Amino acid sequence: MANLFEHLSDLIVSDIDPAEREAEIFERYGQQVSVMILDSSGFSRISEEHGIVHFLTRLVMMRRIVEPILKSYNNLDFKFEADNIYAVFDHPDDAIRVSLETHAAVHENKLMLTESEPFRVCVGIGYGNLLYSETMEGYFGEEMNLASKLGEDTAEGGETLLTNLAYESADPELVKSFKPASLSISGIETTYYQHQYES
Repeated sequence: MANLFEHLSDLIVSDIDPAEREAEIFERYGQQVSVMILDSSGFSRISEEHGIVHFLTRLVMMRRIVEPILKSYNNLDFKFEADNIYAVFDHPDDAIRVSLETHAAVHENKLMLTESEPFRVCVGIGYGNLLYSETMEGYFGEEMNLASKLGEDTAEGGETLLTNLAYESADPELVKSFKPASLSISGIETTYYQHQYES
C-alpha cells in the first residue's frame, strides 16, 4: 500500500483533487491518537547568554529524565528533535500523566538552566483523528497543529495545556485541576485547558 504522501502524489498525477477524497484518505491513513509536544523553556535566550554547549548539556540531562517516564506509559512512538519531544499515545490520559510526571521529575532532579534559574518545560496535548505518514514527519491534522501551538508558542514553563478535545476525552479526575482559557488562532477563538506545576 502506498504511504500517505505517495497516495496524494498519485491522485495529483491522475488529475484528482485529494481534497475531494478526504473521507477516503482519512479512512485509509487516519489514526485516533493523542499527541504530546514538549518544548524546553529558554532555549534561545540561554544559548545566547551562556553558549549552545551549556544549553545542550541541560537538554541531554532533561532527555535522560523524561525518557524513562515516556517508556513507562502506553506511548506508540516518541522522538527527540532539537529542544522538543514529540510523543504519541492511544489516549490523552497517558499523555497527561507523562506531562505531569515530567514537570515533577525535572523539578525533583533539581535540573537547573543556570545557577539561579530552574530548567522548565512547556507541554501541549491534543487528541483526535490524525493522518499518519510513515515516511514523512509523522502525524498531521488540526489537533496536531493545536497541540504544537499550545506547547511551543503558548505554554509557559511548568505548564501543561490541553486542547478542548483532549480535555473532554480525559478522565475527569485527572483534569479536575485544569482551568479553561482561550486564544485566538487566525481570528478564531479557541478554548484550551491549563495546568501549572506547583513545586
